[in-house]
Amino acid sequence: MARISVRELNRATLARQGLLEPMTTGSTAEAVERLGSLQAQHPEWPPIALASRVADARTADLVAALDRREVVRSSLMRITIHVVSANDLWPMFTVCQPLRLSQWRLLAGADPIDSPLGRSMVAAHEVALAALADDNATATELDRLMAHEVGPIETSVQRIYWRHLAALVPLVHVPHAGEGYGRSRYATASRWLGVEPPELDISEARTRVARRYFAAFGPASIDDLVAYVGRGRGGIGVWRDAVKAIGAKLVTMTDELGRTLHDLEDAPHPPAKTPASPRLLARWDSLLLSHAPRHRDRVIDDEHRSSVYSRNADVLPTFLVDGMVAGTWTLSRVDGEVTIGLQPFAHLAAADERALEAEADRLLSLMAPIGEHVE
Repeated sequence: MARISVRELNRATLARQGLLEPMTTGSTAEAVERLGSLQAQHPEWPPIALASRVADARTADLVAALDRREVVRSSLMRITIHVVSANDLWPMFTVCQPLRLSQWRLLAGADPIDSPLGRSMVAAHEVALAALADDNATATELDRLMAHEVGPIETSVQRIYWRHLAALVPLVHVPHAGEGYGRSRYATASRWLGVEPPELDISEARTRVARRYFAAFGPASIDDLVAYVGRGRGGIGVWRDAVKAIGAKLVTMTDELGRTLHDLEDAPHPPAKTPASPRLLARWDSLLLSHAPRHRDRVIDDEHRSSVYSRNADVLPTFLVDGMVAGTWTLSRVDGEVTIGLQPFAHLAAADERALEAEADRLLSLMAPIGEHVE
């Protein structure tokens, strides 16, 4: 079995993520599909993540693509918010649904479907879906509607009724004026996209998601894949089966720790010596969250983790030098002018500093005008 070094893993993943050469793919949806997904807790940051990976302003215009409904923002992998293509929403929701149901079971202390409470919740979906048929609603509004139907539940968990709805019905965050963290309005995915959910076997959906994952973040282990999706019921075994089902297009190799890694046979594998220009990554960037936590050394050294991953689960904006995280950065607006400030972990060579400044200018030009409320 072929062996791959950490540096080769770094270059392979950067190549897929448009971080060696900016992507020149034709549409925003195609770019997002190639990237697998964009982490999107705060709606201000996915456009920056995309702009750092593409070559032109039209492809970088994530806001327009969301308005055209070619891509959507939804709670998916690890029950966190991601931007994905409209086509990828359905298989991703299908494979993430067991995790959402397991979470609800733990929070409510009852089976989400096969229990008196679960059946009452399912029945109460009717009033929530009626509200969503013609308009968009907040989680709090939907929660109150369902609570009125079901009655009080002894729990300290916020929006326990809405959580049940979101576990069973694909919802999307609707772009709107004033949108921000905690200020989402929702629509059912079927109404927003104008199509009914396709009939998807969960095994087929897992294989589609596994293929998309390796194309975007490989080579990777099954542990990495499970860390990306979220570990729900069925554990790692169902994902071994999903990876196996990729079939002849799958190749395997080992890393320097002896782990078995999987990849698609036609995926790029640039040589370790391939140059990697300095690049800026967004807050909660998917590059830093899509592998098992203990195996993110392909992009960040252990000594810098505490400077990037905070105790409150935040992941700071970072920049890469020679393909590795070399510092953090801030985005600010002073007197109407947007500026980027660099906080390197160590002294930067003059050439790297100039390259980062040029990359910051490129990013700002693709993003102009940047919204007022980047946090």
